[in-house]
Amino acid sequence: MSAAKKPSPPDMSGLKDDWNRMSGLRRAEKTGEAAPPPVPPKPARQAKQQPAKPVEQPMMSRRSWYAEQDAVEALAAAVDEVHFATRVPKHTIVSELFRVAAAAAPKVEKKLKK
Repeated sequence: MSAAKKPSPPDMSGLKDDWNRMSGLRRAEKTGEAAPPPVPPKPARQAKQQPAKPVEQPMMSRRSWYAEQDAVEALAAAVDEVHFATRVPKHTIVSELFRVAAAAAPKVEKKLKK
């Protein structure tokens, strides 16, 4: 006995309309009646073509710094918290946090010189 799973039968639900159409054509052939005109397919809805607006992407950069584990985890938690509260992309949040940190650099310098 094989443990292989037997394939399921094919889905034939889409053939019902074709079957009814073919049955009608065959009936019309036998009785000599004119076949009903085929129903034309509905035209696809045309999407409005808007001129593509050039999206200005900010220049992105990648840096690598080593930091203490608790500081990195605090930054990651802050990014996640702001992201889930605002749904703003994380790279935007990190950029804003870097700007805030850069603005606080003189304060940090004073603290570290003590």
